[in-house]
Amino acid sequence: MPYSIGLQAAANAFLSAAFATQFTLGVVIFLFIVLITSTLQADEADAPPSLPCFSIFAIFPFFRRRYDFLNWGFQATGHSAFQFQLLRLLFQTTLRSLSCSEISDDPDTVGRLRKLYDTLDNGTTPATVLLPWLPTPAMIKKLWATKEIYDIVNKAIQEREKSGISRNDTLQMLLDYGDEKLVVVGFIMGLLIAGARATGTTASWLITFLGCHPEWRKRATSEVESLLANTRTAPSDSLSSRLATLPLDVWESETPVLDAIIKETTRVAQPHTAMRRNLGPPLYIDGKLVPTGAYVIYPFSDVHLDPALYPDPWKFDPGRDNVKNVPFAYVGWGGGKTLCLGTRLAKVELKLITAMFLVGFRHTVVDKHGHKTDPVPNWNDILLCRPPPDQTGYVSYERTNVPL
Repeated sequence: MPYSIGLQAAANAFLSAAFATQFTLGVVIFLFIVLITSTLQADEADAPPSLPCFSIFAIFPFFRRRYDFLNWGFQATGHSAFQFQLLRLLFQTTLRSLSCSEISDDPDTVGRLRKLYDTLDNGTTPATVLLPWLPTPAMIKKLWATKEIYDIVNKAIQEREKSGISRNDTLQMLLDYGDEKLVVVGFIMGLLIAGARATGTTASWLITFLGCHPEWRKRATSEVESLLANTRTAPSDSLSSRLATLPLDVWESETPVLDAIIKETTRVAQPHTAMRRNLGPPLYIDGKLVPTGAYVIYPFSDVHLDPALYPDPWKFDPGRDNVKNVPFAYVGWGGGKTLCLGTRLAKVELKLITAMFLVGFRHTVVDKHGHKTDPVPNWNDILLCRPPPDQTGYVSYERTNVPL
């Protein structure tokens, strides 16, 4: 039977071919299947308009335009001279709060973890955004970094269980609840991804904005100094020990100036986009059908940079009046049923580090020539909001007489 012999010969040829040939042929077959299924699928009467002709052919020019746009954004922001050294400090603080002493007390492990999380961030490229299933070099690096992070956290769990010593940290709490090891590892990895980068970026821009607006720097410093004046500590004590005596409720309820500064910073310098998938039946939002399985994308800039809600929206002004009668006019910490679970921790971290810096240092923001400058967040940089190289800024500082 020549037909069956031909299939067998083709299968043998495929199996004996090099991996590159097998991979290329696999991609071609996959795209062919997508082409056939997309043309046979019938749309509902009120479904979003379909692309003309074969959908796969209509996608190509769209893909090219989106790729060029994303690639331009990455090139425009990927080599910025704007350095956020506070990211390291926030990463260390977050590790101590959300992981365990086996990790946070080892400087080498902390440094290694920070580099691995940088790999995860830097692995976000135009190709991984548009084709997350394609095994590009960037995607492979992200997967390998994830594996190494898993190994680090898993090793810490094994050391804790082997030692039999109970400690007061997040890992011990999870172990005491009897969670499975895979759940514990995934929980800690997720917390670090969610908290380390975003909080560090906010802290960096917060310090930057205060360096550009001395009136708000003065008000924030006075607020911290008034809190310290009410503690049973001496001015000769270290600043860190004096701040440590302030109870949590003071940080959360008696810092209105810092609260306003944090809110304004997250409004101006937080280029987040909310994305949710409809896992239920089709539904309508503002008269538009969202089919089952479809994604809804909502950029925070729709409200945070809306001049109708915030006049002169790029201006840093913590004294703005709160927007009233407009639901979700501010979504810096999420909204509705989806709120940031680490809001309280992030705010306390931001206030502690800001208090240390404001009381322990005097600072301004300058350009590379030493002239005062006022950098504007660049929302094309979806991770750090770094300005382009020609608009970058640097922190010029000097120590105060307060012992740290």
